[in-house]
Amino acid sequence: MKKKLQILNKSFNEPISCLTAYSAPIAKILDGIVDIVLIGDSLGTTLYGMKNSQKVTLDMMKYHGLAVNQNIKKSITVIDMPYKTYNTKDEAFKNAKALLKFTKVKLLKLEITEKNLSIIKFLSSKNINVIAHIGVTPQSFKDFKKIKVVGKTNSESKRLIELALNAERLGAKAILLECVTKETAKKISTVCKLPTIGIGASKYCDGQVLVFDDLIKMDSTQHMPKFVKNYLNFNNLAKKAVRKFSKDVKQKKFPSKQFTY
Repeated sequence: MKKKLQILNKSFNEPISCLTAYSAPIAKILDGIVDIVLIGDSLGTTLYGMKNSQKVTLDMMKYHGLAVNQNIKKSITVIDMPYKTYNTKDEAFKNAKALLKFTKVKLLKLEITEKNLSIIKFLSSKNINVIAHIGVTPQSFKDFKKIKVVGKTNSESKRLIELALNAERLGAKAILLECVTKETAKKISTVCKLPTIGIGASKYCDGQVLVFDDLIKMDSTQHMPKFVKNYLNFNNLAKKAVRKFSKDVKQKKFPSKQFTY
């Protein structure tokens, strides 16, 4: 694990790549190709069709986390602490310990604001590795359509820089920046000794993360944020395959002798 964690070092000689996974097959695809595999609470909206991530439970994260981590041999795995599972230090420690013990994942990601900064220090003192997620914190939104870029004003930028530095001082292993302006992201990445991983936070971060399902356009009806780049239109490819299957069945071409016992 220590060797793997070397990637979370500012001196790592190339940008860090990170994608989400919620299942064993996707974990197998990503393993060893991306540096970090994130079991994100984005599974709420991506897999379960939720409007936000607030109804994602600890048990959901446990079982998806286990399925992913059991199939990762080379990459680092990180798992999200779900909404309202780390409101207090004791609650955070109890739930973090249960989540890590069940999944065997070694790194937790928490959405951090000034109000819960102290939890980083407490968990770090208990030898729990924490990645601080700052900027836009999706768990605080019931309606994702209301999410806006942060760090535009001097006061906002200053607050985020201070938040990042405090997270570093209190023991975080890395900083994830979501929907932060490039100027602010560049400043944070410059002043922080920790690596920064961006999602909608410019090329100036030390790494980049995207939701895998967005990357391959799993759902063509879902509105994608500006920062999402599609590398494959899986939705179209899958529909073509399904249409071909349905046609073969109706024309009694499937199952042929080849697929019959």
